[in-house]
Amino acid sequence: MPTVPKLPPDEAPLDEKTIDLVLSNMGTDMVLVGGQALAFWMSRFGIEPDGAAISNDGDALGKVAKAIDLAQAIKARVELPAKTSRTAIVAQLRLPAAGGRERNIDVLHKLYTVAGLKKSTDFTKRVIDDSVEVEWRPGRFIRVMDPFDVLESRAQNAVGLFVEKGPHVLTQARWAIQVAREALMKTAAANADPRDRLGSRIQRIYALARSQVGRRLLAEHQIELLDAVDLDRLRALAPLHSRQLEAVEKAKTQRIGRSVLR
Repeated sequence: MPTVPKLPPDEAPLDEKTIDLVLSNMGTDMVLVGGQALAFWMSRFGIEPDGAAISNDGDALGKVAKAIDLAQAIKARVELPAKTSRTAIVAQLRLPAAGGRERNIDVLHKLYTVAGLKKSTDFTKRVIDDSVEVEWRPGRFIRVMDPFDVLESRAQNAVGLFVEKGPHVLTQARWAIQVAREALMKTAAANADPRDRLGSRIQRIYALARSQVGRRLLAEHQIELLDAVDLDRLRALAPLHSRQLEAVEKAKTQRIGRSVLR
């Protein structure tokens, strides 16, 4: 049975028209993150959600001035947090929906991790630095969270926010593994491009899988981040990385063995 993203009772899901409106006006001073970034890459890579909603709300990294500009462009109501509040949200953009509810876009200055403030700050900086500029509509460009950052963010949420947000965070993590797998294959196919470093991306997935988050995701929810590395296809496409791929295969085998013993 498909999982469903949780929403507060006063919120309505973002529909395709609203998503298009937001992304067509967002520009490149903000970065699309979270579930909508996952949805973007799933669409680009042809990964089907099998009728399930990928995400019901929107998140972007950006500054309050840009959030206000976007709100004016899409005719949204702006809610700003109190100056004394300790929140990652810099603004919420609220669009009216049926039944007195509203559709919501959170504009953030920091992304969630289970490891605390410094890790969140470092991760947020990396997400901004790694973000990819893409053309959403002819002449309309946006910045989107890199697929490998999407994988890490969905893993962080699945481990840290499962109780709060429910099983859909696990579904998103599984989708993010598929996204990272396809992104890795595209990197391998374009290995003549010096900007695409296949080895560093395999290493990043390997390190994430062996981190506290990756170990907990496997132990608590039986989700293996190393599944993002398609060993058979990559061996055929990238034989120069065979030693790395052997290390991934060995780690997967060892982790399966530990799971069986538990």
